[in-house]
Amino acid sequence: MTPKQDDDDRERPSWREIDQRRDRQQHGAPKKARLPKKEAERVRQQALAQAEALFKGKRGRPEYREALRKLEALHGTKKFTEFVKFFLQEYGLPEEWGALTRLLDYPEPEVVVEVLGAMAAQAGSRSRVEQQGFKGRLQVLALTSPYSEVRSRAEEILAGL
Repeated sequence: MTPKQDDDDRERPSWREIDQRRDRQQHGAPKKARLPKKEAERVRQQALAQAEALFKGKRGRPEYREALRKLEALHGTKKFTEFVKFFLQEYGLPEEWGALTRLLDYPEPEVVVEVLGAMAAQAGSRSRVEQQGFKGRLQVLALTSPYSEVRSRAEEILAGL
């Protein structure tokens, strides 16, 4: 007998038998309990938020948000410079537009130049009002900053806008 004949001689199950076998297998397996759609979406959103926080590192933690609020609260006070120094050591340069705007008042020119570069990179994606505010701030810095590197960087960015 050749293998081809062997396959032909063997009895094949009917479609009904195949369906019955499938049904038996499904009945024996425990069914997963499904969550309601709203609850499932909430769980999914939580998981996404946790994953984003994990990838952000320190910036994804509640302490970072608290530090941003404190940065805003201390703006214009005597403790601002000291807190900015701590903030930059702990978290680095922030990505938030409002925090970057506040850091333009920091007295170290190297940091201000870095902040200007970060803001210039984001300027295209900001609203029209924010762009106009940034342009006005650049004009003021270009005219009045006591630091030549800040003045020249502000003029460069203004020329590119």
